[in-house]
Amino acid sequence: MGSVYLLGVAPLVDFYQQRQAQIEDDRLLLPRMAALTAQLPALRAQISRLEAAARTRKVTLEGASDALASANLQSRIESIATVVGAQIGSTESLPVESRDGYRRIGLRFAVSGAYETLIQLLARLEEATPPLVVDNLQIHGVLRRPGLLQTGPTDIALDAGFDVYGFRSGDKTVSVVP
Repeated sequence: MGSVYLLGVAPLVDFYQQRQAQIEDDRLLLPRMAALTAQLPALRAQISRLEAAARTRKVTLEGASDALASANLQSRIESIATVVGAQIGSTESLPVESRDGYRRIGLRFAVSGAYETLIQLLARLEEATPPLVVDNLQIHGVLRRPGLLQTGPTDIALDAGFDVYGFRSGDKTVSVVP
């Protein structure tokens, strides 16, 4: 009797319990799948909108030449710095490089300002359109005279130096006739 139970009934009971657990899992999964199915048209529409926005998004610097693109980049960064309250000490042009059909335009900046100001400047550069790349970031504290009290971390004056790169389409070339 025991061997009949172990060889015949126990496997059937175990199989029945496994199937019952699988059916219960499927019942719990069904409302989630229905909710996801209902979201599918809205997600497809969102993908279409994002793809259309990506096609029309400006990804390169404007300018008929590298010098004009560099000047446009410099004026954009100066306007961002003015908005956030950072002081630009100096600007230096970096050599232009050709990279896979694009021209990399670069500028080196030396700026000063409070901690919060520099963070806002870097955040706005990161969010800029067309996209900009910040590289070689160096931040230094400004030495103050002894006896001056600082009221908080946002009052600390900082000097920062960094390079900013943007890309210009490489097919836009202007020949200069001497």
